[in-house]
Amino acid sequence: MLSSSTSRITFIFRYSLLQIPNFVSFPSSSSSFSSLHSHSVSPSTRQVDEAVDSFTRMLSMRRTPPVIQFNQILGSLSKTKHFHVAVSLFQQLQARGIAPSIVTLNILINCCCGMGRMTLASSVLAKIFRMDYQPNTSGGSWISV
Repeated sequence: MLSSSTSRITFIFRYSLLQIPNFVSFPSSSSSFSSLHSHSVSPSTRQVDEAVDSFTRMLSMRRTPPVIQFNQILGSLSKTKHFHVAVSLFQQLQARGIAPSIVTLNILINCCCGMGRMTLASSVLAKIFRMDYQPNTSGGSWISV
């Protein structure tokens, strides 16, 4: 059974993903995730909550860490199939004006594909081309499908 905060997050993700090129801003507080700190939640949910909290703390640091540290969290979320959470955090990164690396954008493409949002993944690929990056074979291999 989904908690109310998880349902709220899912609702936010579904409607915010439509605007990936214009990146929607989300609140920087993790208060919506605070209800996940109960004893009845699974270890996986706690790990996602910890990742979100770490990401939020990093965003609020006076001296923002390098994008590679954000990529580690986004990549972990993507590997554990928490695609919606990773996309939301990416949007927060963009809202703060932190420029994505090619790795960040490859993670985002993976998340979009994992959610079945191929049109959105193509939009991210177009962004890669606009930024004058050259996609590598591991990030662009899904195109041949």
